[in-house]
Amino acid sequence: MQIYRVYQHPQRGYAAITSGFNWTAALFSLIWTLSNNLWGPSFLLFLGWSASLAGIFIAGAMNLPMVSMAFVGLAVLMPLWAGMNAMNWLDKGLRKQGYNLVNKVRAQTSQGAITTTQRKLDPTAARKRHAARR
Repeated sequence: MQIYRVYQHPQRGYAAITSGFNWTAALFSLIWTLSNNLWGPSFLLFLGWSASLAGIFIAGAMNLPMVSMAFVGLAVLMPLWAGMNAMNWLDKGLRKQGYNLVNKVRAQTSQGAITTTQRKLDPTAARKRHAARR
């Protein structure tokens, strides 16, 4: 089970995101940030990788292997940085859109986290839905 942060928007309803490291963001850093409309982190990743590639090639041309390895290290750390900060970036994006954090809950899926939060916030509505299914 994962820990989910559940947000509520007055018109758009609920959204849930996990807490912790995001492997998808780490493996596909720039694509992941662009697909989630995270323009600031996308720019920083692009800038970091551009600097890394330039540093690797320039240090290689100048026969400076230790400097080149330092830039390789920077290129390797960029995806780890993205994976560690991905959920915080999504959190800030939701807050900018008007969502408010309403619950932190353990659940199997994001939909399960939302359902649990809805039951917690309005127990009578959950009973009405359950009665309507019968």
